[in-house]
Amino acid sequence: MERDPRCDRCHTFKVKLGPIRLNFNPVVTILSAVIIWGFVAWCVSDPDGASFHMGKIKTWITATFTWFYVSSVNILIIFLLYLYFSKYGDLKLGKDDEKPEFSDGSYFTMLFAAGIGIGLFYFSVSEPISHYAPGKKYGNRYWGRYSDNQKAQDAMNLTFYHWGFHGWVVYSVTGLLMSIVTYRKGLPMTIRSCFYPLVGDRIFGYFGDMIDIFSVVSTMFGVCTSLGFGVMSLNAGLNRLNSNISESTTNQIIIIWGVTVVATISVVSGLKVGIRRLSELCFCLGMFLMLFVFFHDDSWFLLNLYVQSLGYYLQSLVQLAFHTEAFAQLGNAPDGREAQQWMDSWTIFYWGWWVAFCPFVGMFIAKISRGRTIRNFLNATLTAPVIYIFMWFCIFGGAGLKMERDAINAGVNCSVSPYVEVEGNKLYQLSCRKDTQQFFDLLEQYGDNLGYVLNVITVIGIVLYFVTSSDSGSLVIDCLSANGNPEPPVVQRIFWALTEGACATALLKAGGKAALTALQTVAIAAGLPYLAILLFMCVSIWQCVKEEAGDIDPNAETFAVSLFDVFDNPSIHGLERFLVAVLAPWWPAGRAAGKVYNKSSWSYMLIMAVLFYGWILFEILQVVDSGLAYVGWAVLCGFFAYVVGIRSSIREDGNIPGSLVSDSLMVMFLYFLAVDQMDKHMLIAEQQKKEDPDCPMENKTADIVMENGDAKTFESTTFV
Repeated sequence: MERDPRCDRCHTFKVKLGPIRLNFNPVVTILSAVIIWGFVAWCVSDPDGASFHMGKIKTWITATFTWFYVSSVNILIIFLLYLYFSKYGDLKLGKDDEKPEFSDGSYFTMLFAAGIGIGLFYFSVSEPISHYAPGKKYGNRYWGRYSDNQKAQDAMNLTFYHWGFHGWVVYSVTGLLMSIVTYRKGLPMTIRSCFYPLVGDRIFGYFGDMIDIFSVVSTMFGVCTSLGFGVMSLNAGLNRLNSNISESTTNQIIIIWGVTVVATISVVSGLKVGIRRLSELCFCLGMFLMLFVFFHDDSWFLLNLYVQSLGYYLQSLVQLAFHTEAFAQLGNAPDGREAQQWMDSWTIFYWGWWVAFCPFVGMFIAKISRGRTIRNFLNATLTAPVIYIFMWFCIFGGAGLKMERDAINAGVNCSVSPYVEVEGNKLYQLSCRKDTQQFFDLLEQYGDNLGYVLNVITVIGIVLYFVTSSDSGSLVIDCLSANGNPEPPVVQRIFWALTEGACATALLKAGGKAALTALQTVAIAAGLPYLAILLFMCVSIWQCVKEEAGDIDPNAETFAVSLFDVFDNPSIHGLERFLVAVLAPWWPAGRAAGKVYNKSSWSYMLIMAVLFYGWILFEILQVVDSGLAYVGWAVLCGFFAYVVGIRSSIREDGNIPGSLVSDSLMVMFLYFLAVDQMDKHMLIAEQQKKEDPDCPMENKTADIVMENGDAKTFESTTFV
């Protein structure tokens, strides 16, 4: 693919010193590096303090934003389902006559390796066992409710939920939008391009830089979470092969840097040579292990479990998808029969991990999806991988649950020994063992010699998945920091590969023995702000497909000025208006209301001023009574609702396309820009009516300068 010339409109630093060539966005690269390396320095210099604060952050986010995590991912699924069955499903990701670049087989193996490869080894046995036998009272969602058989099925059901459609939908949204804007609109392949349908050319400036900074940092933490699980599994595997290699943070750090060197070499080889071959090899090794366990274990039981678990999953999907542990999080159940902190270690962690991972996986998917239709793309990213993943978990997780029950029936006493020997083979009670050991314990039941060979293959598979994830992550981060350049210089790729190693090291250093908590926290924290970005991506996708299908009238009415007019046309007057909109939004909003309703502005101004300053007053008064803070937030919602009503009336009066949802999002997140745009629009509309009462607003855009309360207009360039 040739470099898109629009990349040169972004901030760019280029230099060539002999064989060394650099070409990157200085704003994105420097700020992202400062944030990431600052985090690394904090974790290394004060690991105990970092661990403490990360634990607090994890608890706070779960208590405050569980509803947002759960509902947002469901919104993404509903949106993609609607898009799949709509007429837009036949839209090509590329020219109408283009064919897919990769075969379906290669395409699937690359999707699988980039998305969740390492996690399957870590969680395939340990997650069902954790849900089935958590090892502590009320340690799972269903403690004490059902029979043992039902408890085992619920363990599989929750595992399916975490690794099923909800896990892949975030990748699909990002990858789909990037494919559309890159292959249909010719924009650079970077996350900033996803917002071109919403903000236009601003993506090439600081606005786009901020989006890519978010994306680089989020991707880094998402990839490092995956690498953290990978290195813990790899350390456990090496310990199983050689007991002299202990499971320790020091050894895990050594492993990280060893694999990072290998990944750096792979990065240099490029996408088609490095990642493709590694992905196919990883997939083959995984298939071998899965088929071996399937045929060697109780095959009929595993087939029954697969069919049964699919049915349970589909039957309970809606209930699972909307469950937020609302009562359990209160922590005041008289019988104490639910786990108060279950969500932050499982569902919220997974959603945060997937979301933090989505810039990386989404861009990687987009790179290999050219020539496919939207419907084919969604089939590949939502259906095929999910079916395969369910098979993986049923085989390994099902075999693990069977082993757990057999060990209990054989009289295993964890305080004495975690296993018994049956016919010369070790039978482990897996719930007595560490999460990192359980996959290897499962394979060991098939005989010492055969189990050793299988463990060697597993270690090789984990190493290759580790390299693939680091390889793909480094390449994607480098593309993001280089304005979407598909072939960034080798030196930059090496820098980001080494940064990944340093960040993963920092997480393990901060976590110590509780490394899992550190990994979960950084995933949850990184994913939270990106959820909002994903919701806006859905709006952008809808805008794109309607434009490509010709369903948007190019002559439709618009707001007279851009939402970001104060930044597009900077001036002293514009700055004054911006400050007024921030500190006294009731003034421009009230003035706009008076014009659209043809009434005095003062009554509207008074109502909004009371609501806006009432919010601030109640927040201050919480020092007297903490409950007043919540009154303040309720009052602020009233202010937002009032402004949304005015904005909707302006749109209706001017026949401007939009919706109550888009108005609400604009006002809640960018109220100061929204009220400024509303005020300017009504001032320009009033002036045009005076000059020519019969002339509609049409698509003309304008800027406005306020002098002594009068409006002066001149042509601008774009609008939102």
